[in-house]
Amino acid sequence: MQLDINLQPYRFNREHLLCFTTPCACRIVSRSPGFRCVGLLLSKAFWRQLVHIDRTLGKIAIRNAFIALNEDEHERLSRFYDLLCLCADASGLQDSTETLYPLILGMFCQVRNICRRLEDTAMPMSHSEKILYDFLDLLHTHYSKQRRVSFYADELSLTPRHLSTVIRLVSGRSAARWIEEYVVLEAQILLRNSPMTIKEIAYKLGFNDQSLFSKYFSRVSGGSPESYRRSSTT
Repeated sequence: MQLDINLQPYRFNREHLLCFTTPCACRIVSRSPGFRCVGLLLSKAFWRQLVHIDRTLGKIAIRNAFIALNEDEHERLSRFYDLLCLCADASGLQDSTETLYPLILGMFCQVRNICRRLEDTAMPMSHSEKILYDFLDLLHTHYSKQRRVSFYADELSLTPRHLSTVIRLVSGRSAARWIEEYVVLEAQILLRNSPMTIKEIAYKLGFNDQSLFSKYFSRVSGGSPESYRRSSTT
């Protein structure tokens, strides 16, 4: 399966795990006809309970939701998942939460250990890469209200020119382009997956006028919101 996570392209297959512990903009670009995957969705309250028990879980996949597994790790997580399904489907359980809780905790401890292994073998992050990640963190928080490069530069105590230069050198696209594409990616996700009207989507993304949103969307993506919604639902 081909997908974009925060505008970065990834190819997802058997040896990969996606773990979203912080908000991300994720879009499926394409998938093969026989593609299948399984998932585990936790409520924010349940996740907070897990992190309260083991605070090291809060650091899972903060920088990268896309995790490469070796064969042993894949097998171990698959067994955890199978056991979770077996217990969840068992009849006569008085309190399934009490039974499943330690299994889910153990599963995410395994994921934490995998992330630690990857961190130990990863190249140290450069100062420029840190600026990029800090910029993306800010972008995710403020994209619906702030579309000016100067705002993000001020938040990072940099000049707009220096921020733009660093972001382009590290990522290959300018800070302004990151902002534009991130806003449009969020719009595309809403157009494809939500019942909201285009006017409501425009307002949610910080546009006071639907026509301004449509012009912005068309300039960045090459097509109108209406045509994107029609093509994504056929």
